[in-house]
Amino acid sequence: MPIPILMEKNNLTFIAVITVLIVLGIVGAYTYLDPDSVDTGVNSSEAVSIVANDSMAINYSEDYFHVEEWRVTSTELVDSVPNGTTVQENSVWRVRIMERSCACSGIKDLFVIEGYVSANTGELLGIETKSVLESEYDKKTCSSTSCH
Repeated sequence: MPIPILMEKNNLTFIAVITVLIVLGIVGAYTYLDPDSVDTGVNSSEAVSIVANDSMAINYSEDYFHVEEWRVTSTELVDSVPNGTTVQENSVWRVRIMERSCACSGIKDLFVIEGYVSANTGELLGIETKSVLESEYDKKTCSSTSCH
C-alpha cells in the first residue's frame, strides 16, 4: 500500500509545480506586454501631460476639442519619430489625443494631436495636429456609442 500513497504525493507535487510555472508565465507575459512596465524615466501618463501642455496642442484643442466624451487618448512605446529619426527600441512615447467632430453615425472627421516624447528624458521630440477621416485609425478610437 505505501506505493500508491507515494505516487499520489508525486502527482500532487507535479501538479503544484506546473501550476506555479503557469502562473509565473502569465505574470511574466503580462509584465512584458504592458508598455507601462517598461523601465522608463517617463510613464505614459506623464507623456500625455507633456503633449497636452504644449502650446500647439493647447491652441488646437481650444479650437477643435469641444466634447470630452468624444475624446480618446492613446499611448504606445515606439522606436522612431515621423521625421525619420530612429531611436533606441521602445524609448519614445507616441501620444495620440483624438476627438470626433460629432456623435453622428458613420465615418466622420477626427481631430488629432500626435506627439512624441522621449521615454527617458521627457523631452517633446515632435508634435503635429491634423484632421483626418476616422477610418484612418482603429475602431477603438471611437468614443461615441454610435460609431460605425
